[in-house]
Amino acid sequence: MDILTMKTKEKLGCNLCDRCCEYRGDIKLTPVNVCRISKYLKLTIKEFLDRYTEKLENGVEVVIKATGDRKVCVFYNDRTKKCEINEVKPMQCIMFPLVPENLKRDYFYNSGECKCIELKEIKVYDWLNSNNKGYNKNKKASIEWIEFIEWVDLKRECLLKEDLDNIYKIMFERYNLRNFNYLAQMRRNMKEARKIILKDCINS
Repeated sequence: MDILTMKTKEKLGCNLCDRCCEYRGDIKLTPVNVCRISKYLKLTIKEFLDRYTEKLENGVEVVIKATGDRKVCVFYNDRTKKCEINEVKPMQCIMFPLVPENLKRDYFYNSGECKCIELKEIKVYDWLNSNNKGYNKNKKASIEWIEFIEWVDLKRECLLKEDLDNIYKIMFERYNLRNFNYLAQMRRNMKEARKIILKDCINS
């Protein structure tokens, strides 16, 4: 597949067909996503997590729930044919059908999964930032969250089950939604989680 950069023009489009919202259950959220969506829906973080997400087997990551036989994203509104959290949707949805080859360097490839036939040439940058500059707003948090999860995976054999549960709570529940610097809060929580992990590894 050809590597796309921000300046590349690619044929992309959307006709609200819902195909990108079915057979999901794989849309991962960063803690910053969780804060923004909770705030947008006027829910507490715990209410949002309990109602709309599922924890992955690794015990640290969460995905948006999918419902029904077609596993449709819980935020897809079948009546309006629109996403109910479009203004604060996560990175995976912002990029679709593009997939990052290297997120730090803004390299992508087109997965070809979009079934829209009304395609127009558009710069990758414009596609990614057409929704309230969603890509730019999510990039730092996404990169730092991916790096954190990769680091946790390397230390997994050291971790106690109760500490994994504690790390999940630290990373997803300890936020002040009235303080809009969610990235700074995530970084603070990462430091606390790393201390727990390193302590486990030293004692193992």
